[in-house]
Amino acid sequence: MSVNVKKRRLIARYLNPIVEVFYKIKINNTNFKNHPPIIIMTPGKVASSSIYDTLKQNIDNPTYHIHLFSPSLIQNSIKDNLNSDRKYVPLHLTISKLLTKKMSNYNGETYIITVVREPISRAVSSFFQNSAYYRNEIEDSELQIKTDKAKELLYKNLDTGICVLLENWFETEIKDNFGIDVFETAFDNEKKYKIFHNGKNHHLLLKMEDIDSIFPKAIQEFLDLKKPLSLQKSNVGENKHYAKAYQEIKSNIVLPKKILDEIVTSKYFQHFYKDKELKVISKWGEKKSKDLY
Repeated sequence: MSVNVKKRRLIARYLNPIVEVFYKIKINNTNFKNHPPIIIMTPGKVASSSIYDTLKQNIDNPTYHIHLFSPSLIQNSIKDNLNSDRKYVPLHLTISKLLTKKMSNYNGETYIITVVREPISRAVSSFFQNSAYYRNEIEDSELQIKTDKAKELLYKNLDTGICVLLENWFETEIKDNFGIDVFETAFDNEKKYKIFHNGKNHHLLLKMEDIDSIFPKAIQEFLDLKKPLSLQKSNVGENKHYAKAYQEIKSNIVLPKKILDEIVTSKYFQHFYKDKELKVISKWGEKKSKDLY
């Protein structure tokens, strides 16, 4: 598996200009008139790849899977990735750059889908998904994760206000770009999803923890489909080259009370997971050891 990962990284690094030309032609030649675009836009590691693959196989609308829509943030993220151990631009950023440019001249219907996830689980999963970003620090020559190094760096990441980052993401990527404030009204915990409308912008908000059960109904209502769509799973962390280290570290994380308190009292957590404080504290708090490192 590590050989395949190395090949993919080399291709991504050295063939990026060709890939960008391909997607530029494809996106520029896509007509949104008869089939409005569907943009799956999330902070990452929230089952968004599964939604993307499901829609690509079942819906005629052009569908895109990105994490950023603000041009300045896209450019900053491109620079950060090129300056990191990764040394290449992830495909989603290339698509973001091209898509936002095309949509600057588009004023038709747009359908945005966002999924949220319990913030610690999302942050841990995202860290490993982006292991190439830190590969000189946490990977050996065979792409095996050095668990001690990974755990140390992960703890630093978890101590950087992960919920504030998510709140800011909603502010800049959803509210500023599409005029939809997801925090303005309470999330529908009974229905387990929420649909927003702002002019020609339509937004479906889901929670990953409920996605298997509610996705068919939610997507049918959101896109006015004749029948529900079952979600097809893809991009599962347990199947990746880092799976062993991911499971080991995830099972042994112990976060200090200070970080947990900041998370469970945050605007993001209280909006989406208000009834899950004790469960999250129990899962990620003091258990077997007080030695975090």
